[in-house]
Amino acid sequence: MGRVELRAILWLGCALAMVACQNPQVTPRPDGAAPTGADLATMQNKRIAALSTLALRGHAEVRWRDSDGSHFDDGDFDLIARPPSEVSFRISKLGERILWIGGGGGEWWTVFPKERPSRAILRPWNAAASVKDDDGVDGSLSTIVAPARLFEALGLVPIAETEVRAVVWDEVRGAWKFTLASRRLFVRGESLLPVGCEWLDELGEVIATCELDSFEWPTGTREAGARALEVHPLVPTRITVSAWTRGRGVRHGPPDAKVSLAAETPSFGADRIKPQLFRWTDVQAALRPEVIEDRSP
Repeated sequence: MGRVELRAILWLGCALAMVACQNPQVTPRPDGAAPTGADLATMQNKRIAALSTLALRGHAEVRWRDSDGSHFDDGDFDLIARPPSEVSFRISKLGERILWIGGGGGEWWTVFPKERPSRAILRPWNAAASVKDDDGVDGSLSTIVAPARLFEALGLVPIAETEVRAVVWDEVRGAWKFTLASRRLFVRGESLLPVGCEWLDELGEVIATCELDSFEWPTGTREAGARALEVHPLVPTRITVSAWTRGRGVRHGPPDAKVSLAAETPSFGADRIKPQLFRWTDVQAALRPEVIEDRSP
């Protein structure tokens, strides 16, 4: 092959790469009418009824940035939930707890067992999805996987038809985009399965995102007395949540914190549901944090 031909091939390759970057792959809008807020509300209710309990285990990676620079940590995570208001999310490394976020009884908490002194933050449940500029590192680490936010991302929070303000097709994501008061929910075509979420501040700025992928059917037994399954729910095993804090949003650049979860096969986890996981007094007795910051109003 001569130099002229080689240069021509290289030029063509660069040109195609530039075109690909300028024109990301898009998915055409499905035929037929767009789903409605009533359709979404119906499917959400069916998913919540089907996933009355949920357990996930796997590997977690946590990246965050603060005044001391960029940080990284990883470990094994364990999530046990009874939607829509009880959850225990723990990250451990070599048997040592490095983060515990939980909720129940109208409040939620974050415990940092590795800090010296060890620290816990207690909040009312109704503030679980908020991002406060003065939260500092805690705002970027714990609020990112606050229980209410986690349930919203997984599509396990009831939605009323009247909450939906707009429905459009997102060609880049290949999903329907439902706009609500404080977030956008991205769902698949006919199944309306949640595949992503964006949380908004009062000005409409995207301050946190979630990507859901690699869905599997949960295994195991369900709680005694659970309602008959109307749908057999799919559960994501790859979950990535990113958040921007201190007055920043997605348009300002990389997130201040990012949590990536790679789970094994999900289960209903009925045999792993223990009331003490969802009670602050029991968690406090087990971890004995030296400092407790009560942020109740």
